[in-house]
Amino acid sequence: MKLLQSSLRALIVAGSLSGFFAGWALFAHSGKPVATDSRVISADSPAAVPTLPPLDFSTNSASGGLQPLPALPPVSRNSSLPRLRTRGS
Repeated sequence: MKLLQSSLRALIVAGSLSGFFAGWALFAHSGKPVATDSRVISADSPAAVPTLPPLDFSTNSASGGLQPLPALPPVSRNSSLPRLRTRGS
């Protein structure tokens, strides 16, 4: 039994290390995610940012256009349902 456990552990270690190094080699030799082109973007000329029109809050300013939340039902402490307890964590 001890020989089986140690051989399984060695197999798991060897598989993990070979998978790690194979993945490392695969990513190291992979191509670049974005192909480089001849156009160079200068940091001195920022891109134009579109602007949005200002928001108009003047309509329905008294209520704010919001609906009130419904009231919650009262909570009764003495419920007829039995309380289930577990005797563990």
